[in-house]
Amino acid sequence: MITPYHVLAYLAIAFYILLYSGHMIHLLLGYKAALRWKKLGYLEEAHRLSRSDLVSPITVIADLHEIGEDADRWVDHVLSQRFPELEIIIMVNGEGGEEAERLIDTFFLRRLDRVYRRVLEAPEPREVFQSDDRRLVLVRTEGARKGASLNLALGLSRYPLVAVASGGTHLEDDALLCMVRPFMEGQIKAPAVMGVELPVEMGEENLLPPRRITRFELMESLRVQLGYLAGALYLGGPVIAWGSIMLCRKRDIEKAGGFRPDLASKAAQMNMVLRLHRLMRHERKPYRFVFLPQVVARRRYADTWREHLSGSYDHERSISAALRPEAGMLFRLRYGSLGTLQLPIFWLFVNMAAIVGFAAYAIAILFFAFGKIGWPVFAAFLASSMLYPAVVGVGAVAAARREVGILKGQGAILYAYAFITQVWFRQFTSLACLLTPGVFGSRES
Repeated sequence: MITPYHVLAYLAIAFYILLYSGHMIHLLLGYKAALRWKKLGYLEEAHRLSRSDLVSPITVIADLHEIGEDADRWVDHVLSQRFPELEIIIMVNGEGGEEAERLIDTFFLRRLDRVYRRVLEAPEPREVFQSDDRRLVLVRTEGARKGASLNLALGLSRYPLVAVASGGTHLEDDALLCMVRPFMEGQIKAPAVMGVELPVEMGEENLLPPRRITRFELMESLRVQLGYLAGALYLGGPVIAWGSIMLCRKRDIEKAGGFRPDLASKAAQMNMVLRLHRLMRHERKPYRFVFLPQVVARRRYADTWREHLSGSYDHERSISAALRPEAGMLFRLRYGSLGTLQLPIFWLFVNMAAIVGFAAYAIAILFFAFGKIGWPVFAAFLASSMLYPAVVGVGAVAAARREVGILKGQGAILYAYAFITQVWFRQFTSLACLLTPGVFGSRES
């Protein structure tokens, strides 16, 4: 006999089946994308591209605070990239302390009055330093938000392609050459290009990070990267995306109105994905956001619970901040499936998924404990809420091993981490961020 208790339990089961079926579809599409890019042979083309005159010059923009304590080493590593022509612009809010002075001394930067085209809302630079070969520029500002600083760096950049690096990004060898390829193909316009990120601690691609929390974060990150970021491209593009290295055309960013000056760096970059989508739809240009299913960067992942929860809360807050200014795109036919379907669903997922998930668990557990539903219904709920997402996580790792070529030779322990991550780690993170917002501090910049 079906009672109201059974109906509520079945609704909870349906919620998780629909939720993770969406994840599974994205993962299968992401696997398809990985096969496509692998056949194109991006890595194999790096040597030829490095000798080509057709490669557009690139400006790499980074914030000194996000680079960390080894700023001079970071700059030297980027400058050593096998790329025909590039420049680095380092933004410094305030004095910058010893790191800024060490950069100025190490690379013999000299102060100058830089003339630039001011087309975006940005602060005035307080000081501008530049190397003799013009490959490194250091800009000091005072009290500017990161979005406004990015606009200032865009105005100072000399080259048509702009890469925004954040989170202490350590570029892989030939990463920029791989990322520039979609802009050179020309058949379909690429507004933005990102790629797979791994933890710095991994060292080699076949070694798991030493810390357990970092391993869990990596497993969840692979599901997001190879599922949502790579797979959503076939559904009209990602609703919102953020990578620690994102490459765009300078003129596209300027046409889209630049980065929102009132947003922090991560939120400003997420918001730019939506603004570029709006620009492409207004100009009626065929386009596709590109996520390369291959390693292009390494960054620091969390290694403690407190740091992980702080980062997760900041990430959700950045998503909300990036979505809010573009609310006018919701339910608008002119923005295609992204405006009419993906963006509303994503907004509901960001704002409601944790609450609905908590309610679903509470209902199922209480009803089972008080004998309102039997073992078969409760087992079906556990399978839909824990086993199904675990299968999705294992599938993401399998795709990473087979098509991206990372994490090989780890054996059963690798799939165990992928399984366990989706069984409880993701749900616990969402619940903790929901119940204790802001308690863990903020890493957002």
